[in-house]
Amino acid sequence: MVISRTKKLEALSNFTKLVGDDPVLAYLMGFLTGQVDRVHFVRDPRGADISLKLSQDRLTVWPGEPFRANVGGVMMPHPIAFVRAVGQAHTERQICVSLNFELADEAEWYQEVLLPDVSHVQLGIQAAEQEAKSLRKEMDHALDIYAECKRLMEQSGSERRGELDYYMSVAQTQMKLLSAQLEEVSAQLRQYQKN
Repeated sequence: MVISRTKKLEALSNFTKLVGDDPVLAYLMGFLTGQVDRVHFVRDPRGADISLKLSQDRLTVWPGEPFRANVGGVMMPHPIAFVRAVGQAHTERQICVSLNFELADEAEWYQEVLLPDVSHVQLGIQAAEQEAKSLRKEMDHALDIYAECKRLMEQSGSERRGELDYYMSVAQTQMKLLSAQLEEVSAQLRQYQKN
C-alpha cells in the first residue's frame, strides 16, 4: 500500500506540533519532512533497516523513551547522530517510523498513514512494480489492437471503415487512460526509489 506524500507530510507536521518545544526533536522532524518519500509510518518497526520510535507521552504513569533509533543494526544515541547516519546512508534505504503519543489510536491523521509492520513497506513497493508491469502489458495490447485496425483499414478499403474507426478510437481512449494510470504508479515507485 502506498501512502500519499500529502498524508505523510500532514502526519509529520501534526507530530511536530506535539514535540515542537524540543528543538532537537523539531530538527529531527524537519529532517524527516525533507526525506518524506523514504518515510513510512509503522506500528511495529522491528526488522527495519532504519527504524525510529518517537514518544511524546508526558501524561502517562510510565512514559516511553522519547527517542529510540537504529540504523543498519546500530543504535543511535541521539537524534543528531540519527540524522547524520541516515543522511550518509544509501538513499534507497527506507525509514520506518513509529510514533507514540496520547490518543494515537484516535488520531485520524496518524491512522491514515500507519502500516502494521515493516513487511507492508516492501509489499507496497512490490505491489506498485507489479501494477506497473500489468499496465504496460495492457497498453501493449491496446497498441496492438490500434495497429491491427490501422493495417486492416489500409487493406480493406471503405466497407469496414466505420467499424475500424470505432475500434481505433476505443484503443486510443484505453491507451490514454492506461498511460495516466501508469504515470501515477510510476510516481509512486519514484517515491520509493528517488531517495
